[in-house]
Amino acid sequence: MKYNRRDFLRQCIALYGSAVLLPACTPAGKKQAYRSFSSAQADCIGAICEQIIPTDEYPGAIDAGVVNFIDRQIQIRFPEWKKMYEDGIRSINSYCKAIYKKEFAEVPWEEQTKILMAMERNELPEEYWQAISQRHFFHQVRYHTMMGFYGAPHHGGNKEYVSYRMMNLNYPFIAGQNRYGK
Repeated sequence: MKYNRRDFLRQCIALYGSAVLLPACTPAGKKQAYRSFSSAQADCIGAICEQIIPTDEYPGAIDAGVVNFIDRQIQIRFPEWKKMYEDGIRSINSYCKAIYKKEFAEVPWEEQTKILMAMERNELPEEYWQAISQRHFFHQVRYHTMMGFYGAPHHGGNKEYVSYRMMNLNYPFIAGQNRYGK
C-alpha cells in the first residue's frame, strides 16, 4: 500500500484529534481521578475544606476545586505534604469510626463542625493523634484551603474564578489594571 504525503498528514491529524478528545469521553457520573489522594482520602479532605469554606450564595471549597489544588500541589511541588495528609486523614477517620461508626466525610455536617473545632483547640483524644498533631493538621488544611480558594486558577484551585467573583474583583488580572468593586 502506497501513501502520499497528503493522506499521511490527514490520518495523523485524525489520530491526534481523537487522542485529544478521548479524555472528554468519560462517563458523566465518573469521579475525578486524583494524583496523590485515593477517592476516600479526597472525600475526607473535601469535607474538611467545605467546612472551612462552605457553599452559600457562592460556591464553596469543593466547587472551587480546592481538593484538586491540594492534590496537584502534593504531586508537583510539595511531596512532603503527602505524609502529613495521610497521617491526618487516617487519624480523623479513626476517631470518627470509633465514635460515629463512619468516616469523617459521612458524619453529619453539625458533628463535622464540632470535630474540627475540637481539633483546632487540640481537644480530640490523643490516642488517635500519635502520628501528627491535630492542631497542626487542622491549621495546614485550613491554610491550603485558603490558598486553593483564593489563589490563581492556573494552580488548580479557584475554578472559574469563584473567589474573584465573590470578592467582586475583575479577572483575569492584568498587572496594574485591576479595579476593586464596581
